[in-house]
Amino acid sequence: MIHFTLFGIPIYIRPTFWIVLAIFGGILGVSSVESLIYPALFVIAGFIAILSHELGHALVGRQLGGGQQTIILELFGGVTSSHGMQLTRAGRVLMILAGPMMTLVLGVISILVAWNIVGPVLTANGKDFWDLVLYPYLATAVSPKLYILSCLIMIGEWWTVLNLLPIYPLDGGQLVAQFVRSPKKVFMTGFITSIAIGLVSFQLFHGYFIPIFMALFAFSNYREYKNAPF
Repeated sequence: MIHFTLFGIPIYIRPTFWIVLAIFGGILGVSSVESLIYPALFVIAGFIAILSHELGHALVGRQLGGGQQTIILELFGGVTSSHGMQLTRAGRVLMILAGPMMTLVLGVISILVAWNIVGPVLTANGKDFWDLVLYPYLATAVSPKLYILSCLIMIGEWWTVLNLLPIYPLDGGQLVAQFVRSPKKVFMTGFITSIAIGLVSFQLFHGYFIPIFMALFAFSNYREYKNAPF
């Protein structure tokens, strides 16, 4: 496990974090040593985006409620835990929103950099800028620098949207939990949303990544729903 401190916040990174990012980055489809650069760049972009997200939670939480924050990066993302923090409900809402907003800002900055610096390169290579936002792998035909920017755009924008869905334990689900007293209702909302998003994404994109991801969330929320007291 990697351990370091940033802004006074202890950060721990488990090996599973790197493994999952590498798989999402396409390392299983690598056919040559030269092509390893693109999964590696995806891992770097994912690390930057997810760490920024968790730092948003931690820094705002510390500012509003004090205490000691700790960040753990593992599997599909990260977790920010707090000890000795005292927050009002409004403070908790702001802390929850700070993570997605940090990721969104990172994505917007990446869009502006890509638009102003590498836009002409895209045009010269017959690529449409907005196609790049939707399909980062198109950048592999242009340059590694453009690829890491496109990954930051994708993670920054799309992960923000995904993370704000009302599915626990995503930030959207945690927001619902701040206003709905019944845990069963929170988890049932997450279960229904996961099923709906999984079905819609399969119909629209004909891929299995998002449906599998949503199936895991649906299973987790249904299990918590069965165990919730009310």
